[in-house]
Amino acid sequence: MAGKSSGNIWIDTFDRLQKKDLQEKYGRKWILQFNYHLENSLTEEQRQKKWKISQTTKPASFTCLNCSHFWNSGRVTLIFHYCLRKNKTGTVLLRPFSQMCRECDNNNFINPTFNVKSVKAILETLILKIRKNCYQEKTDSDSQDKMHHKIVRTKPHESDLCEACMNGICNKDQDEL
Repeated sequence: MAGKSSGNIWIDTFDRLQKKDLQEKYGRKWILQFNYHLENSLTEEQRQKKWKISQTTKPASFTCLNCSHFWNSGRVTLIFHYCLRKNKTGTVLLRPFSQMCRECDNNNFINPTFNVKSVKAILETLILKIRKNCYQEKTDSDSQDKMHHKIVRTKPHESDLCEACMNGICNKDQDEL
């Protein structure tokens, strides 16, 4: 099954990056899965099992499935939980936060769409954090993160349509070790 596409940009990009940066280097395969119920904190049980959390905010686009309205947002929250398990495989859980369409009254959340370049950059940063936090590798991820945190806002953020705002976590980048 090697080399086959899952059809998901996140999973395919992560698989390629982890193979080179984690699996070949440490002999441990990592997988990425979506979990739309992740919280922006870890339970005590998760901490004891060595789970880590990373949260970031990046630009993405949306297309309403109901009315086909399209919009861009410079502020889309993503939460990652990751852990190197006792069996030495790694798991990454991803929750991208959604937004509602302002053009129609369907009150459904629409999932964001990220371009390939953005997905790759987000996952490269995450893999640096995995190398640092799970393998104690010395990385320069802190200085790279600071360079990428230049936030440019061109429009007001519509917090009443943002799932992350409704959960009180929009635009609060964080890492928990």
